[in-house]
Amino acid sequence: MLVYGEITFTRLSDSQLSLVRVTPSGAARIARADYNSLERWRVVFESLGGYVDKNEIIHNWIGTKSFVPKALPAYLVRITGPPIVSLGPRGGTTPNHQWNVIVNANIGRVISSFTYD
Repeated sequence: MLVYGEITFTRLSDSQLSLVRVTPSGAARIARADYNSLERWRVVFESLGGYVDKNEIIHNWIGTKSFVPKALPAYLVRITGPPIVSLGPRGGTTPNHQWNVIVNANIGRVISSFTYD
């Protein structure tokens, strides 16, 4: 998703950092709870940044102005563990596959989750 330009994950300003209410360990716990908690998920990466879904960018009818949503403070949590079914073009389970979970750092809710090939 980052590679194909559908989302951006950028550096947060000081004023945006003051809005963060979720700790990194809390974000990892939220990401794991979004799935079966009995599975042996491991968090292999987590990062705090500004999340913008580029599909939400709205251009005016002549293309001279755009509405770009503000970057939302969010954690990108990458988890791995039991075989994860790919949502990509090949499908099926893949070894060493990972879920990427985006967790809102203000309110602690999962915004999006995805895998890729």
